[in-house]
Amino acid sequence: MSSGNILTAIDVLNQLVNGIDKTTLETKLITSGWTSTPARGGSKSGQGTIWTSPNNQCSVRIMIQPNGLSYVRVYNGPGGGDPGEQPLNASGKPGSRRETHFILLP
Repeated sequence: MSSGNILTAIDVLNQLVNGIDKTTLETKLITSGWTSTPARGGSKSGQGTIWTSPNNQCSVRIMIQPNGLSYVRVYNGPGGGDPGEQPLNASGKPGSRRETHFILLP
């Protein structure tokens, strides 16, 4: 990760594995040039935001559940889970639902 910027899915996953809160993660994404769009959420997933990397190679979906907890999924495409995109586990590989949901620190 050069200059402290978050540029790739692996950069984001490293932040998540080390533990990070929603505000800090979003601030780092903004300063790294990521763009945001609202994410559609359901009754369980709540409201959220999709962050797309500057090179459109990956995306991060941050969701705020109705109980106030936030979680993240990192995808191997720019759409935050669009058809054909896969959520990534901590190793940057496609994984199961359990492996690809990262709870953010409060």
